[in-house]
Amino acid sequence: MVPNSVLLIDDEPIVLDVLKIALEKKAFAVVTAGRIVDALKLLDTQRFGALLVDKNLPDGSGLDVIRAARSRQPFCACMMMTGYPNVTSILEALRLGAVDYLEKPFPQMSLVQEKIRAAIENQRILQEREALIFKLQELQKAGNGVFERDTEVAMLQQALELAQEEKQYLTSKYQLEVTEWQDRLNSIKNRHLHAVQAMRASSAALANVLEGHKVAAEIERELREARRLLSATVDEGSNPPGALPRIV
Repeated sequence: MVPNSVLLIDDEPIVLDVLKIALEKKAFAVVTAGRIVDALKLLDTQRFGALLVDKNLPDGSGLDVIRAARSRQPFCACMMMTGYPNVTSILEALRLGAVDYLEKPFPQMSLVQEKIRAAIENQRILQEREALIFKLQELQKAGNGVFERDTEVAMLQQALELAQEEKQYLTSKYQLEVTEWQDRLNSIKNRHLHAVQAMRASSAALANVLEGHKVAAEIERELREARRLLSATVDEGSNPPGALPRIV
């Protein structure tokens, strides 16, 4: 969270003292510096919610402090103050990321207090927004992972559906083959029955020949043997072939 602390940089001790007293009355933690080099060391070691720097300092421009602060502490609200304002310096400060520009001497100290309070509050909102965006990005990454897992599950489901379709296809194909074999078996049964009927008719005809006609003894023996074989074949074939065994 953006701290409720302020870094004041000015080479005039009286300005630092007045500002420090006024801001501490509003519960701000105040740290002061009179040179850029000291301000940079403080920016490296402490966190600040706001920074109020004079435009002209003994060792350089306050713009350099703003530039360094924006780089090192992005959520520190930077404000410029000067007794000699000009459009060029104001625009440059704003371009570097300053949130406000105050002219010395300050007309009302309460205005400075309110500007610093509002600046810190705004930086807190920006930081919370940044944190929310980061969380949303993390959730998005996690969501992509879930999506990938969901995609894998969907692909597995699709594979199962394809396997089920293939199973149904194979089952239908098997049933079709069984039907075709059953049709063939029925055809064999029919031919078998016709053959049995033909053999029975032949056996009866031979019986008539043997009973009603005189034939040589040798021919009679052959006819009786033929009739015996026919009768035996008929007896063996009286029961037609059964259905194909069930394939498991």
